[in-house]
Amino acid sequence: MRRNLRSLLIAVTAAILFSVPNVTGKPAQQEPPVRPRQTRPAQKPVPEPVENTQLTTPIQDADEMMRRAIANLSTQIGLLADEMQKLRRETDRNSGIMELLLNEDRLAKLEDKIQDAANNKAQLDAREQDIQRRTRNIQGELLLRGGLRRDEAETAVRSELQRALEDIRAQQLASQQRFAELNEQAARLRARIDALRKKLDSMDVKSEKEEK
Repeated sequence: MRRNLRSLLIAVTAAILFSVPNVTGKPAQQEPPVRPRQTRPAQKPVPEPVENTQLTTPIQDADEMMRRAIANLSTQIGLLADEMQKLRRETDRNSGIMELLLNEDRLAKLEDKIQDAANNKAQLDAREQDIQRRTRNIQGELLLRGGLRRDEAETAVRSELQRALEDIRAQQLASQQRFAELNEQAARLRARIDALRKKLDSMDVKSEKEEK
């Protein structure tokens, strides 16, 4: 009797379990078998090409801008160097012209001094010749001066003329030294002026060639 009840209970329970999916009135559908999931090792996300482009484009633009800026700066530096070179040449030319004008003015004044020294030398030479003439004609000198004691007067006149002659010769020596110094200075100035003129002519020729 117990065995029959247990069998009946099992049968009713089984019928209930199989009838639960059909409560909605839809036929029971057979579900596909569930496959066990395969676990894969964790991988780092690979950056997409679009993201790489977005990251590298600003850097490339910055590099290009930097290259252009450097090229422009190099061009400006080159132009500035050319202008500085032209300015330096122009400054040198102006300095050369100023020095030439100053030296020419100094030479003109020096030549005036040389002429004065030459005139003074000529006057000293004339005075020397006059004293020598008077010394040779001592008797006429005595007649012009007069005097009772002829011997003493002649001695005094000769002494006087000799002192005047020595004084004139000392002046002639100083004048000759001065004349030589002035001529030496003039020679140096003429050489400097000639060198400056050649330098300025060379600079002008070079400037004309560069402009062409």
